[in-house]
Amino acid sequence: MAKIVVFGASGRAGREIARVAQARGHEVTKIGRDPGVHAAAEVAAGYDVAVSAVVDLAKDPAEFYTEAARALVASGAGRILVVGIYTLLETEPGVRVIDSPDFPAEHRPFCLGHAAGVEVLAESDTDWLVMSPAGMFGGTTRGKYRIGAVDPGDEVTYEDFALAVVDEIERPTHARTQIGVASM
Repeated sequence: MAKIVVFGASGRAGREIARVAQARGHEVTKIGRDPGVHAAAEVAAGYDVAVSAVVDLAKDPAEFYTEAARALVASGAGRILVVGIYTLLETEPGVRVIDSPDFPAEHRPFCLGHAAGVEVLAESDTDWLVMSPAGMFGGTTRGKYRIGAVDPGDEVTYEDFALAVVDEIERPTHARTQIGVASM
């Protein structure tokens, strides 16, 4: 069993990831709101996996997500799994959802903040993965999910997403990339 720390465990995605991991017998430490990203490196040290499901809408997204990514990389956690956003997934090679000409300008700073955090991970030697839920959380839990391209109209439940995250922790099949997750 893995030793896992979940940052953002007071939010819906983080709470469900922690619940599924505990139900499967993993040792889980839950970190809720505002432990301070500066403390992430100390808290995550010695863990097999650090899961980041954090957001701070009061801070500049680029600053927040780069600080969070740097702290997780510095922690030395065996693997980093980040709950991402589907808008950074590609709709075709080299073209992300956010790159669409009709993408709402008011959402770009938040999305680009996430992208800046992913860049920090990509520039590191860390074993990392960004798992992005489909365009909408919702629908009926099916206990099944698919990995791959997601469309804005696709749905994933918090439960199905958590299954995907914990399955990836238990049987790593993706590394140093971003993947989409949708309910089946």
